[in-house]
Amino acid sequence: MENDLKNNEKTELRFETRTEAPKDASVEFVPGDNEIAYHFKLKDFSSKGFGIIVRKDSKVLKHIKSGDIIDMRFHPDEATANPVPHRIEIKHISEPEPGKHRDHMLVGLLIIE
Repeated sequence: MENDLKNNEKTELRFETRTEAPKDASVEFVPGDNEIAYHFKLKDFSSKGFGIIVRKDSKVLKHIKSGDIIDMRFHPDEATANPVPHRIEIKHISEPEPGKHRDHMLVGLLIIE
């Protein structure tokens, strides 16, 4: 019983809500003044949320930075004919854990609206 109480206390102390990426979900967006749309599968890669995995040599990384708010089209599953528009903030662009996603960068996303 004491352990259950401690676990509940830990849960209540959490400051940020957890958003999970639905299976087979993806986002599509046109960064900056670019004319090319980029499409990425959403991944759950942290305890705080979801994001995308981008190759280090991808041109999209030249057009985005932490703090950017971008209009993206959210595809909740693989075969979505009508994607849902969202404003999404880029929370971070960071290196993955050693040994994971070699030659890639992790881009953390947060849905604003």
